[in-house]
Amino acid sequence: MPRLWIDLMIRLWRVGMPPLFLALGVTLGGGMIGALGTWMAGQGPGDPVATAYRIRIWAVAIAIGGALTAFENLERGLTSRALPLLFRDSLGILAAYLGAQWGYWIIRWLVGG
Repeated sequence: MPRLWIDLMIRLWRVGMPPLFLALGVTLGGGMIGALGTWMAGQGPGDPVATAYRIRIWAVAIAIGGALTAFENLERGLTSRALPLLFRDSLGILAAYLGAQWGYWIIRWLVGG
């Protein structure tokens, strides 16, 4: 019985971690580089928190590999009652949203805003 739980946790890790860290990296990098670009364009100091807030949805779309494909797979899983595929796709989408939100919170914490 414990081996089954270990296998389940390994599968959850393999499915959830790539979208989580992709969305986290896109949000962190986009927020910081976007603020730097605003400053370099001569529009005053950029606000990395506002940039990270606006870029979150794009980070999720990048992390799940294109928003429409993931949602089409989710719909296909619902209509064909393929629960393992439905669970896997849902986990990937939730992990991507969580990663994007964590990136936003980290930038807010770093900047102090």
